[in-house]
Formats: sequence, structure tokens, C-alpha cells
Amino acid sequence: MPGADDCWTDHRLLISRLNFKTQRPSRRTPDSMPHRRFDCDKLRNPQLAQNFRETCERHLVDPVDQASVEDHWTTLRDAMTRAAEETIGFVSKKNQDWFDENDGTISLLIEAKRQTRLILENQPTAENKRTHKQAVADCQRGIREVQNTWWQRKATDIQNYDDQRDLRRFYAATKEVFGPTRSSVGGLKDVDGATTITDSEGILSRWKSHFENLLNDQANTPNDLIRMTPQYPVRHWMSLPPSIQDFDKAIKCMKPGKAPGPDNIPLELLTQAAMLNEIPPDTPTIDLQVRMDGGVSNLARLRAKTKTTKTLLREMQYADDNATPGQTAEDLQRTATTYNTVYERFGMQVNTDKTKALIQHPPGQILPNINTTINEHTLEEVEQFSYLGSILTSTPTCKKDVENRIRAAHSAYGRLSCRVFNNHALTMAKKIMVFQAIVLSTLLYACETWTLYRSDIQSLERFQQYKLRQILKIPWESHTTNVAVLNQASVTSVEATIIHHRLRWAGHVQRMEPFRLPKIMLYGDLANGTRPRGAPKLRYKDQLKRTLALTNIDPSSWEQTARDRATWRRAVHHGTTAFEEKRKENEEAKRRRRRERQEQPRPPPTLPCELCPRLFHHRLGLSSHIRHKHPPRR
Repeated sequence: MPGADDCWTDHRLLISRLNFKTQRPSRRTPDSMPHRRFDCDKLRNPQLAQNFRETCERHLVDPVDQASVEDHWTTLRDAMTRAAEETIGFVSKKNQDWFDENDGTISLLIEAKRQTRLILENQPTAENKRTHKQAVADCQRGIREVQNTWWQRKATDIQNYDDQRDLRRFYAATKEVFGPTRSSVGGLKDVDGATTITDSEGILSRWKSHFENLLNDQANTPNDLIRMTPQYPVRHWMSLPPSIQDFDKAIKCMKPGKAPGPDNIPLELLTQAAMLNEIPPDTPTIDLQVRMDGGVSNLARLRAKTKTTKTLLREMQYADDNATPGQTAEDLQRTATTYNTVYERFGMQVNTDKTKALIQHPPGQILPNINTTINEHTLEEVEQFSYLGSILTSTPTCKKDVENRIRAAHSAYGRLSCRVFNNHALTMAKKIMVFQAIVLSTLLYACETWTLYRSDIQSLERFQQYKLRQILKIPWESHTTNVAVLNQASVTSVEATIIHHRLRWAGHVQRMEPFRLPKIMLYGDLANGTRPRGAPKLRYKDQLKRTLALTNIDPSSWEQTARDRATWRRAVHHGTTAFEEKRKENEEAKRRRRRERQEQPRPPPTLPCELCPRLFHHRLGLSSHIRHKHPPRR
């Protein structure tokens, strides 16, 4: 059996009985055959892009006189298709693994080992045995080097995508690293909501009936809706045929990587070849008082009556999701009714089962239930819900969001345990790179917008230390300090990483235009309401001011520095590095003082027990002794 040696086994297959069952291939018409995707990533190479353009020009033929637009498009489509097949080809495999991309190198190593094995079987001498043993070692060493190189490159790419906030490539590379997943069909609720459908035919039938009812619903839209709705002036120029300038502008505005249409012509080949929802003005809003000068931390500037502006925050809509704020229960009910009325006018419905209501209670008060209704259906009031990847809670803190990110990071670490962290073929440095690129990126997603307390930072640091000690195989009996673990792994602490992200985000917001919502929220404050005395909840402005002080950046002049992107990034890098070094020095000094305090001789005990001759150092120990050793008799 030639492949037995490739599996690192000495077993030999002598006799085998196999039972083959042929399966009749399915008949597909040409129209139903799926299109193969072109490997458009190769067009990033200038030489291949030039070859594609030359090949496409060679395949183009002169159109027939008085040809229609469809004829012109057919000629161009066929030319681009033939040129793409000849120059860039098709995508070979969607999920490439480290052994797929290095198949040629691995095949040479295995073939060299196989030849020495054949020589050893024909001539079993000591010299041939040593040669085969050396070939096996070279093959294993070479495969480990190939695997380590692949993981290093993947970890570097993922880290670069995360630093550049290129989420599309980040998630695509992460999905490739996680490997193929096994898809399974779960159960589906029947119409009554009590019966669960598990068979495939029943699930398809349930989805069919659902979409038939959803898409064929007769909307009660009035006939004069168009006349009642305010209309924009007619733009006659939009009926004209588009010019070549309009076509080029539309091509440049589109993003690459999109799925092609029925013609199987992606955007990259084209590039190389050539709601009116009027909301009534009386809808309740959140009033914000904004002033862009005077500094973020100087809240006294917002008390001015002539230099501040009022901004209305009505909705936070993203795609088909909408989060609507309100200051009172009546405002929220009026807003929900207004939106539902507008949606119904255009034949849409609000999913009341997914719509939730959340109350953020004022400090020291507990508000009663608000009972918001839509179409006589009372919305469920919840303590928390997820919106755009973040957890919003009734208490304005990030504790639940931090817990959610820790669970997601645990899941990401578990999915990579067998492939990376428990893989003996990978070096420790490559495992640390993958941990930083994937697990820490999952843990600290959107951390630049968090307002954290010390307990939240300790939870994040605890997760990082726990996973790093697992990777480095550091037992708890060794009493290794957290600073020593970070130094051994060459990893920055979670607190320093959050500070770095927070300062970069603050500089980015400061460079935004004044009408952008993030800048309005940073430089504004609620026009109504007051903060309680004592120790109110921490604000993002308060934490930003503390962060600037910790990184030795002047809070009064940081806005001028942040206007220049390169200067601000340099200041953030130096400030974060200085903070991390000072944090490590403080940890070492704290550990040194604790050790010195433990080494000092303790004074003799002076507190006697009245029921026995034992002495104690502290009153707490004396009371515990009396409670356990001399309990009162009943």
C-alpha cells in the first residue's frame, strides 16, 4: 500500500474487499448549472491586468451596423469571459488550508521519504535504515516549517485587516482560519407555535407557506397616497441615456468583491475593461446641546446661551433596524405610533415579536412599566438586548457587553484549540500571533467606545492571562506573575490596548465634520436633566480625560494635536508605550512591597480568648475562633 507510509504507520494492507455503488449523475440543463467564479484577486497584479486588457481587446469584434444595446453587451460579455478564462482562470477552492497552498512542497518531501522507504524494503541494511530515518525527520521538519509559515502569514494578514478596520477581509480571513463548518438544519416552529418541525420536507413546506403569506399580503394602502405624500420636483435629466462619464463614476462608487449577476461578469472585469419616509415634525426627540469649541472636558462651555446649538436625535437607524429613543413613556408611545402609521401607509408591518422596549431608570429611581403598544400588541420590556453587536442594558454600563465579548472570545479560542493552540507542529510564537490576531480582536471588538470600570478591566485581563498561561503551559504552582507572562509572550496588556484604541478613535472623531453624529455626541450633552451628586455614573468624556492624563497627553491641547493624523498616531504610540512601562513598574513595586511586608517579623499576639488560653493578632480572628470553637449553647 503506497500511502501507508504517508500516514506514519508500519501496517501493510494485504487483502481488501470493496463494494462500490455507482450513483447516476443528476441531469442539469445549461441554464441551471452554477457559474464558476473568476479569480479576480489576480487582477491586482499589474502584469496580469495588462494581459487581460490585451486579450479582451483581441477578442472584441466590430459590432454590426444598427446593432441594439443587447448586441453590444453580448459582444463585450463574451470577450470579457473568454479573456478571463485565458488569463486569470477560476477560483479553485473556497476554503484553502495550509496543506492545499503548499501541495507542491509537501509532495516533494513525501516523495523523498517514500523513495528511501522503498530502498529500505528492498535492501534492509543499517545505512539504508539511517537514511530513511533521516528522510522521515527531514519530511516532518519541512512540513512543520511550511505549517508555521502559513499560520504566521495568516496571523499577520488578519492583524493588518483589524488595524485597518477592513472588516470584510477580516471576517473572510477569520472564516478561512476557522476551517469548514458542518451545516445542520434545526427545527422550525409550526403556525401554532407549539409544534416543532424537524423533517426537511416539512421545513421547506413551512417556509413556502410563510413567504406566500408574507409576500402576498394585501396592504391597505390608500389610492391617493402618492398625492398625499410630499413629492420632489421631476428630474428630467434622469430619463436621458447615461454618458460614459456617468458609467465611470458609477463603477468607481461600487465596492469590489460583490457577487456577479446572471451574466457572471463581476465588477472587477468591468473596471478593467472600460424611501421616502416623511416623519411628522412633532415626533418626540432627544434634545442635545452642542458646542464644538472650548474643549471636550470643559462642560461649563455648554451653559452659554449664544454659542451653543441644539440638535435633535430622533432615530438611530441601520439597514432595516431602528432604535428610537424617548424621554418619557408618552413620547415613546407617540413615536412608536407615528412610525407604525408611516410603515403601514407603504404596505410594511412592524414585527412586534422582535420589537422590544427598554427603560433606563434615573439614578435612585425605579420607574413603573410603560406598556408601549403597537397595533394593540404590548411590547415586551427587557433589561437588555443586542443592537449592532453591542449589548444595551437598563443600567448605562458596559458590564454586560464585556461579558458578551468574553464569551465570544472563549468560543473563538475553543474553535482554534485543535488546529492551533494544541497543535504540536506550530511554534509558540505562531500560536501567540494567532491568539492576538483572532482571539484578542474578538475580545476587544468596539472597545474604543466602552466606558469601563476597574472591575471590567480586571475581567478582561483575567481572560487574557488565563488563555496565555494555557498556551505557554504555565501551571499555577509556578507562581508566575502576570507581568512575567506578558513578557514571555511579548504581548501588551489589555488595558494598554484599550487605551490605544480609545485614543485613536478620539482622534478620528475629532477630525470628523461637525455635522457627524459621533462628533455631536462627543462634544454635546443632554439639554434636559441633571446628574446626581456624589459619585454619578462614569461618562465617556471623563474616561477620555483620565486616559489623556495616563498617557502624558495634555487634555487642553490634544484636539490641536489630533488634527494631524500622523502626529496624533505618534503621540498615541509613545503615550501608550510609556503607560505600559509605568504599569509594569508599579506592579513590580507593589509585589516587592508585599514581599517585604511578609518577610518582616510579626509582633506577638495580644488579644486573649476568655474561654481558652489562645492569643490572637486581630479581633476578626478572635471572633471567628469564638464562633467556631466556643459556640453558644442552646
